[in-house]
Amino acid sequence: MDFNSYRAARVKLLFNAESGCNFDLDAEMDLSGDWSIGVVVGPSGSGKTSIGRQIFGDPAPFWEPHWPVDAPIIDAIAPDGDFNAVTGALGSVGLGSVPTWLRPYPVLSNGEKFRADLARLVCDAPQQAIVEEFTSVVDRQIAKFGALAFAKAWRRLKGRKVVLLTPHYDVVEWLEPECSTRRSAASQGDYFGDLSSISKSGRRTALSGHCLSRITI
Repeated sequence: MDFNSYRAARVKLLFNAESGCNFDLDAEMDLSGDWSIGVVVGPSGSGKTSIGRQIFGDPAPFWEPHWPVDAPIIDAIAPDGDFNAVTGALGSVGLGSVPTWLRPYPVLSNGEKFRADLARLVCDAPQQAIVEEFTSVVDRQIAKFGALAFAKAWRRLKGRKVVLLTPHYDVVEWLEPECSTRRSAASQGDYFGDLSSISKSGRRTALSGHCLSRITI
């Protein structure tokens, strides 16, 4: 919807903006073959969520778990699942503190919540999932090791696909995604390229893509 109020009209006139409701996005991301982890990385407002909505079709499987406030996370994660699978998932993503397992989600630290979210995603094991703001609220060291642990745990599930939307480039090499696309800060996403130049701590992710799945919004 386009607006024609006094202020909206003045903004259009001052900044030579025709409309605020039109949004064009053209993206290239290799979604062919057998893949399990995809990454869309770029700054806020660059179109990551719009790309995520298009990857799996409608309705987009955004992963938004509900956590009870009156139950410890050990009970909230896969309540009907296997106990050993839950504890194994918690340990696999780096949340090995037993006292933390006995606390409800709202009282956990940001780092603990991040790991608990990853453990729950691994236990829920949806066929397809899109995770927004991946690692956005945690310390970067925690983010890197959490990304590495999650990638290992997720790939063990086999046949599942997850797309992680993140503004942080530093976790890409730790995730080692099979497909990815990068949004440009300067052009608000008009540039797409590989992330093969990212290398740190002796790790390197060789990423490339062909125009096998073009997303136009």
